[in-house]
Amino acid sequence: MIRPRIAVLSMLLAASPAAALNFLTGGPGTSGADFLTVGVGARPLAMGGAFTAVDSGADANAVNWNPGALGFVEKSNVTASYNSLFKDQSQGYLGYASGSGESGGVWAGGLNYLTVTKIEKRAGDTEDPDSTFANQNYAASLSYAKAFDGEVSVGATLKYVRVALDTLRESAMAVDAGLLARTPVEDLSVGAAMRNLGTNIGPDSMPLTFKGGAAYKMIGKKLVLDSDIDWIMTERRAYLSLGSEFWVSQNLAVRAGYQFGHGSDQLQSRAVGLGAGLGLKFQSLTMDYAFMPYGDLGNTHRMTVGVRF
Repeated sequence: MIRPRIAVLSMLLAASPAAALNFLTGGPGTSGADFLTVGVGARPLAMGGAFTAVDSGADANAVNWNPGALGFVEKSNVTASYNSLFKDQSQGYLGYASGSGESGGVWAGGLNYLTVTKIEKRAGDTEDPDSTFANQNYAASLSYAKAFDGEVSVGATLKYVRVALDTLRESAMAVDAGLLARTPVEDLSVGAAMRNLGTNIGPDSMPLTFKGGAAYKMIGKKLVLDSDIDWIMTERRAYLSLGSEFWVSQNLAVRAGYQFGHGSDQLQSRAVGLGAGLGLKFQSLTMDYAFMPYGDLGNTHRMTVGVRF
């Protein structure tokens, strides 16, 4: 039998902050494969997760926020992310997106993973564990999006999800869908997405989420201001995110954002929900960094490297 605290910790490490805190505090509901709600990509995370309507600089990471944004990818690209989260937990993403072809369509493929190692197993109430095991979560995705007249893009993603906790193995299928539109108001874009609509994974439903957002570019498009609202069905709660990105030069961007209501009350720290970071661009190479604190749980660091060709 796994000690209750060990079981709680493993669930926490395998979930997003909002979903994990909901589990710990007895919120309205829980779902399976909550690792799918953990943000991917240092750029959007540094902007507080407000990324649904961002139409500039789209790459393969876009499918993890709004597959509709994928239609605005201008060049083929490869992106790789690594997240140093809490103890013995790591998360990463590897993705590829094709550039716009003659048909204007963009294909993308990706692999998202989150693993927790060295979870202790005990048959009784003993100080030393009998053994250790891992919690492994994977999602392989295939996406397609198309932009119409360079103003509106729609896209969808098909995902195969696999979760393994010790000897337990479960899998599921899910789809995402979204659109991103450049409005008649100059430099204003809006977006909407549905994520993780799929079959049950074991006895639990997928973390179905609806997203909506707006982004506005200012100061010669050097400054981007974003806002998102997420509705997570299992929690029956909405969360607001605000973000910003400012390009100091052609090669350097500074970013900051905040996610309201994502557990700052339970962790007794207003810093929870904060995102900040930097972006570097050198010809075809991009490097992004994000810093996100989680109170007593510690600080997390996210890194993303991309190549466009």
